[in-house]
Parts: sequence; structure tokens; C-alpha cells
Amino acid sequence: MSNYYQNNTVFNVNGYEIYFTRYSDSILQGHFNDIILELNSILNSFYINKQQIISPGGGLSTITQNLGNSLRDKNWIKENIESEHHVHGKIMSSESHEVDHYRSHKKGNIGLEIEWNNKDPFFDRDLENFRKLHQIGELSLGIIITRGASLQTELLGVYKSFVEKISPFNYETIVSTLSPISDAMKNKIKTALSFDFTECVSKIARELYSSKYGTATTHMDKLILRLDRGVGNPCPFVLIGIGKERLIP
Repeated sequence: MSNYYQNNTVFNVNGYEIYFTRYSDSILQGHFNDIILELNSILNSFYINKQQIISPGGGLSTITQNLGNSLRDKNWIKENIESEHHVHGKIMSSESHEVDHYRSHKKGNIGLEIEWNNKDPFFDRDLENFRKLHQIGELSLGIIITRGASLQTELLGVYKSFVEKISPFNYETIVSTLSPISDAMKNKIKTALSFDFTECVSKIARELYSSKYGTATTHMDKLILRLDRGVGNPCPFVLIGIGKERLIP
């Protein structure tokens, strides 16, 4: 039996892959109908420009910033939560839990993390953090937003279209257009240029795609693998994958 499932009658936004675990759909519908409407509004207004996909990495991406700002405008704020464990009046251990987007609600609290493009072990951190907060009664459920499967596949095509349009198609122009890039990537471009145009475009696009959005980064398939291993149990989760439909020229 799968550890995750869909329920389009509770929460369904065009262009997103939405999954639930441990009856999080029933929790949303039973206690957080206003949150469903709020998230619908935020997600429906969120789009990714293709130029944002190919922009050099480093720091907090404009994609994460834009979505995060929309959440903060609706009071999904950063929160640091301190917890202590007491035994016979003594503090045996203490922990600090940081949640990037925390929504306080009269019927319970919700934690939300955006993992647009991190190394995939960040999922372990988020799921375990939510598990601990749920265990001490601080969270009713956790939400993670990441790249959906359809978008992960589409990104390679975005790079191919971008590389095809570089003109004139020679080493100097390509490197200048892609700058800043590593010496290793420059060498790969030199090698790719020995092939015909179609094959060259494919090789360069795949190298650029893999260097930024490779399989070891945060996307829905990697998140689901962790759920299948039981990471984060028994906290209920809502998993939101950004689909290819949210891409705009």
C-alpha cells in the first residue's frame, strides 16, 4: 500500500501535483478550509519564468523568493520553536526547530517548507523537523512544496531551447552567454562542439540541466522515496509538486 495518495475533491490546483499522507486531506477539510482557500490563491497566482530556470544559481533563487513572499503576505512567517525535555524536574535535553513558513491557526499550527532546488538530504531535515514538532503537539501537519515530476522532466527541454537560440553558435559566444560557469563545464562545451549541431545542443543542455537540477536535488520523486522509507512518520503531510504548467515564456 502506498504511503501517499491524491484527493482532488479536497485540494486541487491546476498545474500542481498534490499528495497527502496519514489523512492530512481529512485534517485540512475538517479544520482548515480557510487555509485551503488561502493556498489555492497563492498557488494559482504563482508562475515561473523560463529565464528564472536558466539563471545562475547561488543564494536564494528568485523562484523561492517570489513564492515565499506570497506566503509571508498571508502570515506564513519564519518561526523558531524551542523545546525542552524534563525528567524529575531536570532539563535533560533541548532542541531548536526553525520553520521557514509557519502558520498559526485557532485549530492548530501548520509548517511549510519550500524546497525548490536544494540537495535532496534537505528533505530528511524537513520531514524529521515536522515529525518532532508534531510529536510535541506543536504542528497539526506539515507541507512541503518542491518541483513536480512533470516539471523535472520539462526542465531539460527548457535548456535545449535556450542553447539552440545562442547565436553565433561557437565556443566564445556560448561561454559568454552562460557565464559564470566552471572550467569543467567549459571543457564539456569544447567537447560537445565536435558533434553536429543537434547532438551538440543536446549534450550542452543535458550538462547544464544536470549540474543544476540533477537527480540528487530536491524534487517530488526524491521526496516520495523518503515517505516510502517512513521518514517523518507519524506526522501528516501535504506534498505539493510544481508542475510544468506553471512555466511561462
